[in-house]
Amino acid sequence: MKLKSFHVRLFRNIIDSGEIPVDSVTALVGKNESGKSAILQALHHLNPAKPSFALDLLDEYPRWLKKEHEITGEINSAVPVTATFELSHDEVAELEAGFGAGVLSDRHVTVSRSYAKPKTLTIEAHIEQAAFVAPFIAGLSERLGKAIGSPTTTTEVSTALDKVAAGTNTDGEPTAVAKDAAAAKETLSEKLGGAANLTTAVQAFVRERIPRTFYFSSYSSLRGRYNLDEVFSALNDPDAEEELAAAADFLRLARAVPETLQDWDFEKSNAELEAASSLLTRRVKEHWKQNDHLKLAVRIEDQVETDPRTAAPVIKRYLQFRVEDSRHDFSSRLDRRSTGFQWFVSFLASFLEFEKDKNLILLLDEPGLSLHARAQIDLLNTIESRLATDRQVLYSTHSPFLVQTPRLNQVRIVEDQGPDLGSAVIPDAGVVKDPDTLFPLQAALGYDIAHNLFIGNRNILIEGVSDFIYLSTISDHLSSLGRASIPESARLLPAGGATNIPTFLALLGGQLDVVVLLDGSSDKQKIENTIKRGRLDAARVISLDNYATPPTPDIEDLFEPGEYLAFYNEAYGVSLKLSDLSGKDRIVARITRKIGKEFNHGHVAAVFLRNLDRSIQGLSVATLERFEQVIEALVRALPAE
Repeated sequence: MKLKSFHVRLFRNIIDSGEIPVDSVTALVGKNESGKSAILQALHHLNPAKPSFALDLLDEYPRWLKKEHEITGEINSAVPVTATFELSHDEVAELEAGFGAGVLSDRHVTVSRSYAKPKTLTIEAHIEQAAFVAPFIAGLSERLGKAIGSPTTTTEVSTALDKVAAGTNTDGEPTAVAKDAAAAKETLSEKLGGAANLTTAVQAFVRERIPRTFYFSSYSSLRGRYNLDEVFSALNDPDAEEELAAAADFLRLARAVPETLQDWDFEKSNAELEAASSLLTRRVKEHWKQNDHLKLAVRIEDQVETDPRTAAPVIKRYLQFRVEDSRHDFSSRLDRRSTGFQWFVSFLASFLEFEKDKNLILLLDEPGLSLHARAQIDLLNTIESRLATDRQVLYSTHSPFLVQTPRLNQVRIVEDQGPDLGSAVIPDAGVVKDPDTLFPLQAALGYDIAHNLFIGNRNILIEGVSDFIYLSTISDHLSSLGRASIPESARLLPAGGATNIPTFLALLGGQLDVVVLLDGSSDKQKIENTIKRGRLDAARVISLDNYATPPTPDIEDLFEPGEYLAFYNEAYGVSLKLSDLSGKDRIVARITRKIGKEFNHGHVAAVFLRNLDRSIQGLSVATLERFEQVIEALVRALPAE
């Protein structure tokens, strides 16, 4: 099962988050106290990997609304988290094998948890009763089929069978058809796996396959030293502090936990901890690129102390997490290393327990906040290359180094809109109230451009963000079809407008081989002057004139006119038709003439991106061919790697 979206309501500072779409990796971006953590924690309550993480009405319900909603009764029906999952093809096939072909009319199921029943998962599925009932009735004897009538649900079938099974003859013995009914009732129960009805059986099937949620924050970080008595108490204490719980979890992972403290075999436990330390060290070295000379050592150590009451010497035992640095030939406690390294080790140590669990959703709250920028990029690569290959990952951040600019469609913007509205996920960056909310995205774009300008040498300079969105997303789609696409080693660099392209080229000087994509609004004379001055190779200039029909075409003219008009209509909530537009020139110019004013091309592109799956699937063969031809020309013009 894959999480497709979720919705948070009446949870902490959230009144209604809006529907939050989920990808394989989803980033929640926003300012401090915007509600990012609350969104992740609400989702964690859905099906936590650690059952002790319970939903509590007093702690989680918005305080400023609690009394009012108690009076109105709204609190009794409040559902803080609702999620939509999609069953895989294999899961649907397994379900149909047990309950009949077409038993689900839709592969999507809804799962929720309420304040009224915090220990119960409510599951709603689109169940077709006839898919099970019709074949079941068809398999009954003719006389039994007539006797039970025409039930349409398994509950009605069960009731009818019970009624027939109660029939007796004059001697008080069950009739032949009653015996048939009793046998059929047993068969029905077997087919439903002992469930009361088909709905309950399908819900049980779904419940077993709902991914668990694993939540990790900086509060879960390991300390360097723990009193072993406290750790042992935390082993069975669901309310233990997160730092203690993290240490207790590591002991469980190492299988170094006895039934009682008195039964503890410390020599055996240290051997198990040494093995677990070795595994943790390997995982750290795989992903921590800042210093590869580090080794983790976890052990139980004795220390003689003085009893403050009797002044007698006593032996205290401590669980120690130490880091050995072979480069500098010294060791120190974990909590005396950098905060960033402490977080990294703590996360890997906590995740080891669930490493093999693929049916898991990882929720990382402000991951790597204390990491150096380079280490944050390493962490992002770890999320993409290791954690998200078999499971979904959601994380919150306000760091530009944890935002992937080629995948801005995976970013969800979170903003606190005040006490009346609470925190919400904003579907369109254009309606964000506080410009500072977008700073991580702006900084990420700036870093990506700077990184490519001064480090990469396979850069494609384009006009603006619209060009970036259309070329990058359609290139990805073409790549999935095995067709020509922009290589990962190349970068699209928006110049911020056609008039900025010559300035960009002048600033670059002759340092880099840049490929330039020109559209109809580009100043071709300035480009030619740049070529004459030796700052640009003519072979690196690709003009849309060669790939679209209208004179001086824009990137939008690579679409069929009707396609782009449909995107415009959706973006602006209108219903223009092609017949409403005059002329045969650029589609943007034709729309502008009709409405009598300029419009925001970027807004249309943003809506295209927001509804990417639907937008891409609706593209015509001709449109894909035009984009592919442009991409092929750009790739040919790129310098060799």
